[in-house]
Amino acid sequence: MPQTHWILVANAAQARLFERTSLTEPLVELADWVNPQSRMPASETERAPLGHSLGGRAGLAPRSDLKQQQRSAFAQTLAAYCREAVLNHRVKALALVVSNPFMGELAAHLDASVQKALLAQHVLDLTSLSTTDLDQRLRTEFRL
Repeated sequence: MPQTHWILVANAAQARLFERTSLTEPLVELADWVNPQSRMPASETERAPLGHSLGGRAGLAPRSDLKQQQRSAFAQTLAAYCREAVLNHRVKALALVVSNPFMGELAAHLDASVQKALLAQHVLDLTSLSTTDLDQRLRTEFRL
């Protein structure tokens, strides 16, 4: 029985999940996600400083960066999907091809079960490639 490998190609704005059972088989896209808030200008996603005024010092609480919260929530969504698949034995091995710095955000949300299933991690943004071009590049450069 062939082993199922998943390849998650992502950045902070979008993610695509592919499956491959061998290098001779084509990539099959299983799912995709979009995080449109990550493309919004910072001026539209940042909140005003919060906090009270004590002795003339306003805004004691740190600025809440809504854009960062959206990226974190997106990373949590992807990590939870992978975790559920690993725990339910839908996937044996997982490769991540994720942009920098989103790779760090995603890695922070991966639990031990997903980390054990990690086959490879490549810090690279390939989300703009067509499935055909992505398939070719993953085969030749990364043997995925």
